[in-house]
Amino acid sequence: MSLFKQYYKLLLLYVAFIIITKVLFYFYLRDNFSELSWQASIYAIFWGHKFDFAVAALLSFIASLFDFNKKAYAFVSTLFLILIVNIQIGDMLYFSESGRHVGYEIFDIFVDMKSLLLTAYSQHFFLTLTTLILSTIVFVIGFSQWKTVVVTQFNRYYIPKKVILLIMSIFFIRGMSVQGIPLNPWQAGQLANNKQAILALNASYSVVFALTNKNKAIHQLPIPNVTKNIANQSLKALYADKNTKIDTPILTSKPNVVMLFLESWSAKYMQPYGYQNSTTPYFDTILKQSIRPRAMIAGGHRTSEGMFATLSSMQNPLGRTIAKTPLQDIKHPSIVDDLNKIDYSSAFFQGTSKETSGVGSFAQSLGFVESFGKRDIKNTQYPRNNWGVQDYDLYQFALTHIQSMSSPFVIGINGATTHDLVVPDEFPSQHFSDDKDLNTMLNTYRFADFSLEYFIKAVKSKHPNTVFILFADHTGSRISDNLENYLIPFAIYAPNILPAQYKDVVMSQRDIAPSLYDLIIGDYTKTQFSGKSIFRDAYYFADYFHNNILGWIEAEDIVEINIQTGDFLCFKLNFLQKQAVKCENKHDDLKNHALSFTAYRQNLLFNATNK
Repeated sequence: MSLFKQYYKLLLLYVAFIIITKVLFYFYLRDNFSELSWQASIYAIFWGHKFDFAVAALLSFIASLFDFNKKAYAFVSTLFLILIVNIQIGDMLYFSESGRHVGYEIFDIFVDMKSLLLTAYSQHFFLTLTTLILSTIVFVIGFSQWKTVVVTQFNRYYIPKKVILLIMSIFFIRGMSVQGIPLNPWQAGQLANNKQAILALNASYSVVFALTNKNKAIHQLPIPNVTKNIANQSLKALYADKNTKIDTPILTSKPNVVMLFLESWSAKYMQPYGYQNSTTPYFDTILKQSIRPRAMIAGGHRTSEGMFATLSSMQNPLGRTIAKTPLQDIKHPSIVDDLNKIDYSSAFFQGTSKETSGVGSFAQSLGFVESFGKRDIKNTQYPRNNWGVQDYDLYQFALTHIQSMSSPFVIGINGATTHDLVVPDEFPSQHFSDDKDLNTMLNTYRFADFSLEYFIKAVKSKHPNTVFILFADHTGSRISDNLENYLIPFAIYAPNILPAQYKDVVMSQRDIAPSLYDLIIGDYTKTQFSGKSIFRDAYYFADYFHNNILGWIEAEDIVEINIQTGDFLCFKLNFLQKQAVKCENKHDDLKNHALSFTAYRQNLLFNATNK
């Protein structure tokens, strides 16, 4: 009985630490949960107890395998406790940047370990220091209890005891039930409120689930079903444009194409999209000289997700990327491939490491022939930040390389200045906010914008026949609303080639490839792209997926659907602000459109082949 008592003591200790860190998560990020009452928040934290017990049981059982030696058991069980603390607190840092729990992203931790540690130290010093001190205290106290460990002797009762412990652990891992599979993190979405779902799930379980499924194929996330008839009607309605007013300019020659994946530029913090200050003055100026919509909705929350939506005009796996998964090996449609076929040369440049999230190789799988990262850039004018080279130096490197590329060319550039909170001392900062970190973040926008101006003017002077496609790969930090997490800038800038035009619509990142195809190659409707063209179409729709919520926009109407429960909320778009409204019949149509499109596109993605 002492063995089982020891197991349960460790199990409850792990659960207690997980719950405590979930409470800390709530308080540290409380601005993200301002809409929840404290009662609703506490309810959500404890509603997720099945996830807490599941990961605690797994680690407790593994620790029990070392109880043949007092010190070995004390060391392993204490190490797991420290691991829980660090994962839980590390998740706070990740969530503050991405707005979602860490999961499959854990596989990038060793690739970017140095950058992650430097970022934690520079941007979250107090929390990082507290974690280090707490980990040390936990280890000292935990390991010092080795004398109290109950040792299991290797005798005829050893295997039966371990089998009993295993059965007990499986009970918890299965969600304290006899369901056939372990709990899946998306099951937290069974809470109707997605903010509560975030609090219910603990990062330790999410990480363990990702690690134990590393070698398994990425799975399609289930969503509420619609009938085949409704699905067909919905898809027909979404693509009902008659294309009677095609405004595609007639180009006399093939232009160079520069695609600027503006790292983490959030429309929320840019003046043309409603922010009170001009954080990107050069972009604001050329936006007026560009072809642009009211705003754009990003296709994901990581660079690789934004790349796939942009270049392939496809919906990402819900809440995930295809990069570094078997789905990357499938040949997907790509605007870069299409341009390569008509004799474009191509290259991709990023300010971070090429291995970060697998972006470098992913860019090449989507058609870019060459790929360059921070280690390829030897000469820099400005000190590097924790993630890579500043945008100015990245642009300088790209300008040099362009000279050796044949024309016409298509290049993609993804910077690193706005990936961190570091502004070079040589660049004068402005005061935007009394919040130090927010002020620094907004000044990284300014420095990135300054670098952008230098680059565009340099390219225009040497290559006047160039079309610049400016957009963010995804949004950045300090955003809590579902929609705002995906609002990004977008502009097609080519003052010598294309006249300025404003289209008062909200477009999707999936619309970039069709627009480019229309402009340079021909009729995009003959492609496999899921988006629409800014030159050809009159009716647009956009989607986003955030923490089990599928958002859908058509004209001024929005629905947000909980894919676990099927419940949905309705909103009206006031410029770029959501206003809650009472759901009407038209919102039922939007829900059907969202579910029909998503089911169709997810099925295509997960059933794609190279045939």
